[in-house]
Amino acid sequence: MKQVTKFYLTSFLKNQTYFTPILIIFLQAQHLDFQQIFWVFTIGSILSLLIEIPTGIFADLYGKRKSLMISKFLIFVSFVAFGFSTTFWMFVASQVIFELGNSFRTGTETAYIFDYLKQNKDAPQYTEVKGKQKFWARIGESIATAAGGVIAAQFGFSSAFFAAAALAFANFVLACTWEPIKERTKRGIKIGDYISFTKSSFAIFRKRPQVLRITLNIAIFTSVLAALNKFLQPYMLDAGIPIEWFGFIYSAFLIATAITVRYSYIFENKFGTHNVINTISLLAVLPLLVIGVGYISIAGVALFFMVVVFENIRSPIANNEFHENVDSESRSTLGSMLSLSKSLGKIIMLPIAGFLADAYSMYAAILVMGIVLFANGVLFYVRKK
Repeated sequence: MKQVTKFYLTSFLKNQTYFTPILIIFLQAQHLDFQQIFWVFTIGSILSLLIEIPTGIFADLYGKRKSLMISKFLIFVSFVAFGFSTTFWMFVASQVIFELGNSFRTGTETAYIFDYLKQNKDAPQYTEVKGKQKFWARIGESIATAAGGVIAAQFGFSSAFFAAAALAFANFVLACTWEPIKERTKRGIKIGDYISFTKSSFAIFRKRPQVLRITLNIAIFTSVLAALNKFLQPYMLDAGIPIEWFGFIYSAFLIATAITVRYSYIFENKFGTHNVINTISLLAVLPLLVIGVGYISIAGVALFFMVVVFENIRSPIANNEFHENVDSESRSTLGSMLSLSKSLGKIIMLPIAGFLADAYSMYAAILVMGIVLFANGVLFYVRKK
């Protein structure tokens, strides 16, 4: 199997998350309120904040491929742990394991792909590969969510996590077969390596304002989307949609998303990197303003997913802009700093969203998130070099 094909298969398997359409209502069924639910993910983000840079440096100094294998295994363990969880702290522990595994992946997987494509001149361009990855990710997720609602209804919520764990283990096995790439690796772990590498990587933000600007733009957009995703399932309940239909609705919209994101590189080629990033950043605000004023209907679910579509078009293009501005030797570390900034954004955004939802209403929280997205699009407008 060609390595580029493995990238697509990995994305497909990674999103076999059968619990996606029932995760929040599963936590609510375990007697967690909105603030507790948001704190589960916030605590995980705090851990991610602390370990993002060390795991990125580990990948740069000791091997991206090795880091990815560790990541896939820990994610498999976290899904099993979620399936057995019944209390707030058990869910926190499961999320912590997931974030640990995810930290070994974030930044590193993208850096590996970027380096592999650069080192193989006959390979497709990065944005095309990332767009196709997201296409297969959405296809995989659409299949999983359609099946997940049925699995949860027929066999219980926990069974959806165990089904996801089986595919996560298959993804770990696949990661073990990835081709080695040319990279600087060192044997033995010295604290001085981490300190010096971190200092030199942070200096890039000072020397290259474009890197800092795109980092903040991506981080804020991602953290707002992370908060909004927690409201989708309760919104569908408010709209009167039966739980057994959740998976099919997710699936239908994710297939539409997959078709759109499959050709995201065409948007970039036609309209330009910066135009796409900036335009989508502002367009995503409109559906949230409509929902935030209290609009409740099945059409409102489509508005929710419209924001997801915007993010999936934007994401590979914004990531390409980020990686075009950094060097291969520190790409995983800086990618981890990007992920770290996303974690910091979630630490700030998730508790605020949870508080607003419990103190006022879910719709007030959504409206505030829309205002934050608008401010992000204006303040961190991405300029040409």
